[in-house]
Amino acid sequence: MITSMSQRLSGNYALGAFVLFILAPLTALAGDVSVAPILIDEDTEARGIITQDISITNNTDRKLDVYATVNEISVDSTGQIKEFVTPVMTDRTNTVTSWIEITRGQIELDPHTATSVPLTIHVNPFAKPGEYHAFVGFFPASKRYEAENAAMAGDAEGTIVKVSIKQKTNELLRIRGFFIDRFIVGKKNQAIDIEVENSGDNEVIPKGEVIFYNSLGEETSSIQVNTENIAVPPGEKRTIKSQVPFHSEMGRFKANVKLSYGDNQQAAVFDTAQFFMIPLPIMVGIIIAILFFSLMVTYLIRRAFHDELHRDDDNNEIPLYIRNDRDHHVKEHDIHITKSE
Repeated sequence: MITSMSQRLSGNYALGAFVLFILAPLTALAGDVSVAPILIDEDTEARGIITQDISITNNTDRKLDVYATVNEISVDSTGQIKEFVTPVMTDRTNTVTSWIEITRGQIELDPHTATSVPLTIHVNPFAKPGEYHAFVGFFPASKRYEAENAAMAGDAEGTIVKVSIKQKTNELLRIRGFFIDRFIVGKKNQAIDIEVENSGDNEVIPKGEVIFYNSLGEETSSIQVNTENIAVPPGEKRTIKSQVPFHSEMGRFKANVKLSYGDNQQAAVFDTAQFFMIPLPIMVGIIIAILFFSLMVTYLIRRAFHDELHRDDDNNEIPLYIRNDRDHHVKEHDIHITKSE
């Protein structure tokens, strides 16, 4: 039995030694029942829930009454059991035995039969990161306290439970700015700047793409973002640079950026920018056309005013106003008109 267990745990020497240390005496002292699995090793987080079934087999020719016991165990740096820890329920955040749910009633086993016992672990919401070890023992006895004493003495068959709680970290990346020149007329102003800020606890390397659409909503092109693997440390900002991949088309375009980040779970952030693409030759042509149109309008306006002035000179008709009455103060410039006989 010990040889077979060593083969099953050959991938983890320390854990193999841990299992052998506790199970070697149990083979001789508690051979009436056998338990599988011999190890439950789970990685989880605070608030995590673990469910497993433990199989118990009666190896005898008589009926057995078996009780389940749960004990916290202390493990040294090599993975070997140092001691069975006396149950303490005052601090449920760090007491693995308070997280374990398993039947505490009498388990009846007929000769050479097996049964499954459900095991559930509800990790405390405020559990601290680290490794927690427990031994779920099964011992045939007439009273529960006899089984509990046998487990504390190391005389019970059972399953070792190892629960590893990871350090829970926050991963949060924000796009602070997505910048493209409003008017693109050539290769010199096709730059794309994506300013990102890491508000989380871990360094992240954002990856993603920018997709371009024309005014009809049709996809025209796309580019990959951060091919240089620029990392963003916690609490810092970085600017990821790229370029618009086309410059010969004309019109209004929209660019959508999507960045993914995170090691444990992928998250994504989005942003949008709009710009006008006007190739330089077309821009020059438009400017020349505007200047030409302006000159033509100016010429036509000036010509119209000139023609109007000439029409006034050719007519030489100056209106003359005659008054019937006359002021007694005669001026030199007065014109005297008399009626002829």
